[in-house]
Amino acid sequence: MNKVTVEEITQDLINYLQRVKAGESFVIFQANQPIAKIISAQSEGILEAFDAFRSRVISEEMDLDSDEIFANVRDYTPTPEQPCW
Repeated sequence: MNKVTVEEITQDLINYLQRVKAGESFVIFQANQPIAKIISAQSEGILEAFDAFRSRVISEEMDLDSDEIFANVRDYTPTPEQPCW
């Protein structure tokens, strides 16, 4: 996500809106603090995607077994308890 200041976006709002329409997203900063996020109205947020998935699982009565889904998921990053050597 791109960062832009309030001053930058107000000077060239049409350009930024066209870029958002093309799929870019921006976090708007004022005094080095994020104050807003601008995304395309066409893009689906994570919460909406999760709600759609949950509705599909319920409507299709899917039997999801988390142990089966995550059986092959493993983090192989070395840790102090399990060094890589």
